[in-house]
Amino acid sequence: MYEEDKAHQFLMGLNDELYAALRSQILALDPLPPLDKIFNMTQQEESHKKLILARDNRIESGVAFAAKEHGQIYEKGSCKICGRFGHEEAACYEVIGYPPSWGTRGRGRGNRGGRSGKPG
Repeated sequence: MYEEDKAHQFLMGLNDELYAALRSQILALDPLPPLDKIFNMTQQEESHKKLILARDNRIESGVAFAAKEHGQIYEKGSCKICGRFGHEEAACYEVIGYPPSWGTRGRGRGNRGGRSGKPG
């Protein structure tokens, strides 16, 4: 009875915004798990939320990425020919041709629906 009371105190002390769903899931379990198991489940949920937040932050910072070349900044999508960033259309391999060492990697937009064919 004492253990169950401590488990309820712990669950009720959790932040409602972050842990309401987890608290409901745990309280729905019959029998109520021991306090150490509840604590571990909460830690696991917290770790999961941190990973999701970190992933979302990486995506947001990737959207704001810009490449700097020769003192000028070219934002994502600056090349209207190949759709890549970091160069102007005049320096695009689709226009000037790929170097011999390029091989078959990343030519043009590929399956993204851009120009296709051999470099000119």
